[in-house]
Amino acid sequence: MKSRWIAGLMASVVSAGLLAAGAPVAHASAKGRLNTTYALGAAAIYELATGKTGTGLLLGAGTAYAYKRYNDARRADRRRSYYYYPSRYSGSRSHYRYGRHRGYRRYR
Repeated sequence: MKSRWIAGLMASVVSAGLLAAGAPVAHASAKGRLNTTYALGAAAIYELATGKTGTGLLLGAGTAYAYKRYNDARRADRRRSYYYYPSRYSGSRSHYRYGRHRGYRRYR
């Protein structure tokens, strides 16, 4: 009985610590979100084909939400790449003018 009490106390202390500090969050990549969309879509099609319409419609709604999250992640990746590599997308070739290509040589 005493060991159960101690185990319960320790579990409450750990959960209070996670609540205060915040639990770690897993971040999925855009490719992982696309794979989730495919899996949910396949499951939705299977459920609808076997006649389970309630589960199929629920999985279809999950597929639509997963696709939305995938699209948002892809858009965020693109925005991030615009920020970190602006010369790739702006059409500007100023990095050649200021000597930031291959070998550093200042043009006069």
